[in-house]
Amino acid sequence: MNIDSYTIVVTGLGGQGLIRLLEILGNALITEGYKVMTSETHGLSQRGGKVTCFLRFGDRLHAPIPMIGSADMIIALEESTILDVLKHAKPDKSTNLIISTYEKHEIGIEYPSLKDLLEILYENSDNIHFIPAKEIAVKYTGNLKTMNTAILGYILRFLPLNRSIIEESMIQLFSGDALEMNLTALNEGINL
Repeated sequence: MNIDSYTIVVTGLGGQGLIRLLEILGNALITEGYKVMTSETHGLSQRGGKVTCFLRFGDRLHAPIPMIGSADMIIALEESTILDVLKHAKPDKSTNLIISTYEKHEIGIEYPSLKDLLEILYENSDNIHFIPAKEIAVKYTGNLKTMNTAILGYILRFLPLNRSIIEESMIQLFSGDALEMNLTALNEGINL
């Protein structure tokens, strides 16, 4: 499939495995013959700090960090972190917003209500997808570290990749029980 440029913004909290998610996805896209660029803004990326990563792929890429308002997909691995990156959503509201329902409330910080969150999201996109990643991870693998893999399985429906390419990429990065748990989470995400 010819794609000039496709931009994915991934946001979450330090320690959630954003870089590993980019590795799996990036390796799979390279295997499929795409040019791939990634970039991270670490800032306060120690455990719990907000982190934003970018993955761009296609036949024509010029820079790893996208222009504001140009993301095709935004993935939030923690629900409230989506609010910090909505500036990357396209003005025509076509950006796919993939949002984990996982919430990490911090003492002394007001968390947005679902009503307020939805109002802001619908101002920025007509394509909003909430993923119960934590519930999938707990129910099917018993390990929260597989939340991202469930999300990865879900987003395959929007990308020019098939399951086997993602599985090959995972085999390069995981082994043993970790591989089996992540393959299970991937499958559950695909089946959502």
